Amino acid sequence: MIPAGNPWQKEGQLVATSAQRLEMCQLATSGNPKIEVLDIEINRSGPTYSIDTVVELERIYPGSKFSLVLGSDALRNIQSWHRLDELIEKVEFLQLLRSGETVNAEDLPTGIEVKHVQGAMLDISSTLIREKVAKSEDVSELVDSKILDLLKGIYGA
Repeated sequence: MIPAGNPWQKEGQLVATSAQRLEMCQLATSGNPKIEVLDIEINRSGPTYSIDTVVELERIYPGSKFSLVLGSDALRNIQSWHRLDELIEKVEFLQLLRSGETVNAEDLPTGIEVKHVQGAMLDISSTLIREKVAKSEDVSELVDSKILDLLKGIYGA
């Protein structure tokens, strides 16, 4: 798991700092030894682009294959991603579909193949969680208790 360092497409929006994103990932995965949280984007200056992260991963883990796991919202905006053609050549794309979601292949960039993972996601979004926290609504059923206070500190009313 690699939290974004400087998410250039969220410029001007209230977002957690890179250190807060790193802490949330570490807290959320602390009980699972199969998930490693890497800070490679956090340690890079400037905007963080997925292609740069993949190139760095190839250097760190030569000969490995990488998958990019995306929700539908991210995949819908993929046309605007930096050096997308290179990224398409380097990674396998996995799209996590919420219940009832479908994908229109004609909406995807030429050359991209996306494997769909049905039912792998809860029917919630990070946007929904941020909105609820900002309104002081209960999100304890949606968010791991280990990161709830941190979220409230970032997005709370």
